[in-house]
Amino acid sequence: MTRWIIVTSLAAMSLVGCQNEAQCERERLDLNKAWSELHTAATHHKLEGADVSTWTEIENKAELLESSFMTRQVTWSSAEKASHDIASKLPALESNGDVRAASFRTSTESALKQQSAFEKQCR
Repeated sequence: MTRWIIVTSLAAMSLVGCQNEAQCERERLDLNKAWSELHTAATHHKLEGADVSTWTEIENKAELLESSFMTRQVTWSSAEKASHDIASKLPALESNGDVRAASFRTSTESALKQQSAFEKQCR
């Protein structure tokens, strides 16, 4: 009898991690796409030659985030560290009239919020 209680408890706990597997998979794919697009945008900004060191770091962290959500086996610890690193770089982006940098910053902030919501719902 005790074994059945343990097995039932473990099965219930495994279901708590992800409420709706299909929805979590769609959200993971959306998040992977968002980080992929931001990685590409950061690469373009870097190649323009302005503030190359900051854009290189952002590019590398966006690439890490993209790869963190590439498969169903999300690498949460890497994603968490990279997202904190990217968030810390956002204020350094020069947005003095540079509409594309401001747009990048807004898109990145949106992806960070999306990642946080995904983690709460699907981790």
